Amino acid sequence: MRSVKINLIETEVENKFIMKLNPNILVTVLFFLTFLIHFSLWKFVFHLDEIIIVKFYLFLSVMFMLMITMIVLINRVVPEFLGLSVIGLILLKFGLMYLIRKKLNFEVIPGYKFHFIIPYFVLTTLLTYYAIKLINHDKKQ
Repeated sequence: MRSVKINLIETEVENKFIMKLNPNILVTVLFFLTFLIHFSLWKFVFHLDEIIIVKFYLFLSVMFMLMITMIVLINRVVPEFLGLSVIGLILLKFGLMYLIRKKLNFEVIPGYKFHFIIPYFVLTTLLTYYAIKLINHDKKQ
């Protein structure tokens, strides 16, 4: 009987640990999955130059990690403003994407709007999901 209780307690601790890691792992896996799917379509279906897509995702990766870091910092310092700061970070990301589109020559790609807007929205959704998980985690405590 005692070993059953210990096993149940260990299982609960493992489940709580997995639940804490789950948003981080999920966001990371979905990010790389988005890149792999888009890169495969870009290279093998549309037969376009892979340098542009790699530069684009490199920029998105840096922006995504910067924004995740900012969300974590804001959550630690002023958690009551996390939702508002996520909106501000999304606007900042939109502005930076607008500025960088000239540098990456998006216009030379046929159907460039669909190639670059869809990953932008997927990563914005992942950023929002991560922020919601942080907000819900703070409410539980």
